[in-house]
Amino acid sequence: MSGINQNIMRYFLFILPFLSIQAIAQSKWSLTDCINYAIQHNISVKKTELNQQTAEINLNQAKDNRLPTVSGSASANLNNGSAINQISNERVSRRTFSNNFGVSGSVPLYQGNKLNLQIDRSKLLLEQNELYVQEAKNNITLSVLEAYLQALYSYEGIAVAKNTASSSAEELKQAQIKFANGAIAKLSLAEIETRHANNEYAIIQAENQYANRVLTLKQLLELPPNSDFAIALDLPNDEDTAIIPNKDEVFAQAKETLPNLKIYQSQQKIAEKDIKIAKAGVLPSVSLQAGVNTGYSNLNSLGYATQLDSNFGQTIGASLNIPIFSQNKNKNNVKLAKLTQQQSVLEEQQAEKDLYAKIETAWQNATTHQAQQAASRTARDNAKLAYDLAVKKHEFGGLTNTELLVSQNAYLTAEQTYLQNKYMSALYVQLLKFYMGVLPLAPSQGGGM
Repeated sequence: MSGINQNIMRYFLFILPFLSIQAIAQSKWSLTDCINYAIQHNISVKKTELNQQTAEINLNQAKDNRLPTVSGSASANLNNGSAINQISNERVSRRTFSNNFGVSGSVPLYQGNKLNLQIDRSKLLLEQNELYVQEAKNNITLSVLEAYLQALYSYEGIAVAKNTASSSAEELKQAQIKFANGAIAKLSLAEIETRHANNEYAIIQAENQYANRVLTLKQLLELPPNSDFAIALDLPNDEDTAIIPNKDEVFAQAKETLPNLKIYQSQQKIAEKDIKIAKAGVLPSVSLQAGVNTGYSNLNSLGYATQLDSNFGQTIGASLNIPIFSQNKNKNNVKLAKLTQQQSVLEEQQAEKDLYAKIETAWQNATTHQAQQAASRTARDNAKLAYDLAVKKHEFGGLTNTELLVSQNAYLTAEQTYLQNKYMSALYVQLLKFYMGVLPLAPSQGGGM
């Protein structure tokens, strides 16, 4: 590669992270975008995925235990010393050199079916880790869903605050004209100025709340701190939360789609394998061994190659191992595995009760907030109508500043109550759909901020 091309490659590798950050900054994140990104980058999800990879390696190792083990050996020895000559009875010095080479192997023939049971157990652990990965993805999905809807709720609060401030700005403009003409007193003008200033301050509060909610979502996605982040304003409509699924159908599908109960069911199967493995520990084991070896010694008059050839040996045999007494380890292992199995059954029952309680609570909240949404919508509309009429009356002096302020506060309260019920209803309906295995999707396309 030429120097120019190398420089281009280095430059590309240098700016690649910044290009990724820029790509993030230029897009408006929908709810689906946020969920997909969080699933790919969440630390808890990554940890469970690493555990899954570990389980895959453990499964391969369990399978490899059925394969033969082969090892080679080599040794060389040099001895300096003296010995008694048996014929002359004299002490003579002796220097000896020898070496040995060998290859040996063994293969298990029978271990009480323990190897196959361990393989089955490793497969179950792999399946269980896959459930843990799914559970971690579900948890981050629900967190993102809640944070995203909270951000949208805060955004709509900005619009309410701006509309109120716009109305009070027009009121202030007219009041200044009246004051200049001597139609109202300074005190009345001051009251209107104060009310408008409070409305302007409410905008700042609403924008700050929205920014904090977006920041929370950004942190939840674990985006780089220096990256810009903006969400697509996919504001839910009333129709998006109109249909509430039947809670019994939700529970039935949740049991089939969610990993909550399957994790404990898998744990019970693992405990069953542990029981069988522990029982297999009292059975005899049989293995086959074979090997070849050769060696050389300078005490032998034959040459090196000749000795290696003439000293060549082969061995083959089988070994039987019968456990007689193991300090009750196998017996206790069986008891522990049975206790684990019983505990998993109880944990599954508790998890099923907890899941049904969550679904029933979500269904009840969705039903309640949907009914409250309809009622609060009517109250909001009436309060808005009353406030508009109060503004007209105030223009002609038929209403005091205090009475107008009361009407304004009533409208703002009604608006906030409606928005709260709207988003709470959307949250719990989406939650019920999620329990049914339906990922939350953006209900409608909107602009960005």
